[in-house]
Amino acid sequence: MNGIIAAAFWTSAFLNPVSPLFDGIRDRQVTADSAVQVSAVYFQREIIGEELGVSVTSDTAYGPLQPIFAGSITETGSLWVGYGFLNEIPILDGLSIKLTFIPGVYSKGNGEDLGGWLMFRSGVNLVYNLSEKYSLGLGYDHRSSGDIWAYNPGMETVNLQLSIRNKQW
Repeated sequence: MNGIIAAAFWTSAFLNPVSPLFDGIRDRQVTADSAVQVSAVYFQREIIGEELGVSVTSDTAYGPLQPIFAGSITETGSLWVGYGFLNEIPILDGLSIKLTFIPGVYSKGNGEDLGGWLMFRSGVNLVYNLSEKYSLGLGYDHRSSGDIWAYNPGMETVNLQLSIRNKQW
């Protein structure tokens, strides 16, 4: 998966039907949300444990790019924290795809060595709006150094995410 989701993120940013990047990066008001996710963690195609994650998005987007702050910790103490962008693409009424690209820092704790401290995390979530306030998502993400470090095995998660929409921060 090395780079495929990140490439899909940037491609979708240019082709977003709501506010494509080629129309510019004008700021626009969007609904911020806070989310919690639980994930199965994969390393070298083997399930190695679980992860708990949280994220918060801004109420302002720049073109299709909505700032997002996210963090996660695995059961072995591996910690990742990052700041990047989310791009939401509506599919049907109440159903959308959210793609993320989030550079961040990684500390392995007692977990897996990913080759360095700078990790890029890219993901895709299928999101269903349960109500005006809550949504539920099923997602997949990949994190790696993008070959900045000589050793770059990467790590993946499959996650279930519950989001709560915030009217204002």
